[in-house]
Amino acid sequence: MEKTVRFKTTGTKRKASYDKTIFRLMGILTKLSNNEMPTVKELAEEYSVGVRTIQQDISYRLLEFPIEKTKEHKYKFIDGYSLNKTALNNDEMILLQLSLSQFREVSDFDKITTKLFNKLLKTNFINPYYIKQDDIQDIDIDSFLIERLENAIKDKVHIVLILDNQRIEVEPYKIAAFDGIWYLFAKDENDSKIKTFMLGKIKDIIALSHKHSKEHKDIEKILDKTHSAWYEDGQIFEVIVKVDSQIAVYFEQKSFLQSQKIKEKLPCGSLIISFEVTHDEDCDNLIKSWLPNIEVLEPKRFRRKIVNELQEYIKRF
Repeated sequence: MEKTVRFKTTGTKRKASYDKTIFRLMGILTKLSNNEMPTVKELAEEYSVGVRTIQQDISYRLLEFPIEKTKEHKYKFIDGYSLNKTALNNDEMILLQLSLSQFREVSDFDKITTKLFNKLLKTNFINPYYIKQDDIQDIDIDSFLIERLENAIKDKVHIVLILDNQRIEVEPYKIAAFDGIWYLFAKDENDSKIKTFMLGKIKDIIALSHKHSKEHKDIEKILDKTHSAWYEDGQIFEVIVKVDSQIAVYFEQKSFLQSQKIKEKLPCGSLIISFEVTHDEDCDNLIKSWLPNIEVLEPKRFRRKIVNELQEYIKRF
């Protein structure tokens, strides 16, 4: 059974000590090693610093540690890594910390000690896995606007979105990321359709008194079948493609869209695959990324659109 890592601090656990970079960094490392999976907001609140300070801790001060972010925006060490495998044991770590604490008045102390700890905490750990995660737009979850959006979603109250040139009353359902960009997933009261609204374009919101009755679990079911920010409420159609044998194995091993279904495997090794989408853009980039080894069969309208776009592209050259 793996023991829990604990870093001790001198004296009582005073809030003031958290303001010291070295104590904060060691506390963050302890939480990660104990698999507590904290969020940026939780760390900022505990150590009485801003969200951006914690983001800088993770991105720069602790750069040499194998830290990754989950889809739920929680931080953790990559699987298999632990501070229990470092070159220093707990007693040595505490002794070093106490020794360095005598030099807090030295210029650039935080910068020097951080660099020193990063080097000393390096291990011989080699992770046999490498997972490249898609970059996601930074979001300031501590901002007043995001907090009000979160509260409106939890309380199921209608809000008015203040955009550049318009105001729109909506039922806010979820804050969701598509292709690395954050959007508000909400129903537009003007046409009663669920749409996406880019968070970066929302200037302000006004909370209203009346509520909606849409269940969160129903929204999540819709989101499970939403493939892009181009989602169109009330419109679902089938796209059928032929995938050449050269790339068929990739579609057999992975569903690129949740609605992907293999309808037929041809004698030549090619596949006939269908997708259920609400907008051409849901699968447009996927199809183009596999050209020329993929062919749109249905709908004919979408097939012609792809062909026309390719012809227009060739004309430029």
